[in-house]
Amino acid sequence: MLAAFADPVFDSQRVFRQLLQAMARPALPRALPVLPPAPAPVTSAAMAIVLTLCDATTCIWLQQPSDEVARHLRFHAGVKLVDNPQDADFALITDPMAMPPLAAFARGELRYPDRSASLIVQLPGFRGDAGLRFAGPGIPDIRTLAPTGLSANFWTQRAALSAQLPLGIDLYFVTAEHVAALPRTTRWLED
Repeated sequence: MLAAFADPVFDSQRVFRQLLQAMARPALPRALPVLPPAPAPVTSAAMAIVLTLCDATTCIWLQQPSDEVARHLRFHAGVKLVDNPQDADFALITDPMAMPPLAAFARGELRYPDRSASLIVQLPGFRGDAGLRFAGPGIPDIRTLAPTGLSANFWTQRAALSAQLPLGIDLYFVTAEHVAALPRTTRWLED
């Protein structure tokens, strides 16, 4: 079995600070300071997020489950794995082109909007200097981000969920070493 963080307390705190900044400043890529080993098909950046945000009270849905990934997550984070995306607190998306529709994940309830899913979506890459335009809390005017590897209708699905605020899902897009977050309050500005 692969190791996790070399120093679990301090490494997870360092990653957590970057995740907070990513959520506070949506669509702005941030380098993750610690990248633990991860079994394929999970990337080290995605594993850093899981090890930081998930514990024994967390239910995770794996898009591409494997015995090795399941053992790794259960041993290092103590998470519960679920078979249904609707039951997940977090979903680990390793093949975004084949992911279920966003409506398949928990969006919360009006009395409890926090009972929604957060998706950790592994992407081949993204650029912050061009691409889609976003606005909302944490974005002074407009911010651009060009994520690659998403299906053609992903943004239409995301826009439909945005109309349901305070319900929705939060997204962490990860590449090999970076994360860019899109909280449910971030709006995609269609051209």
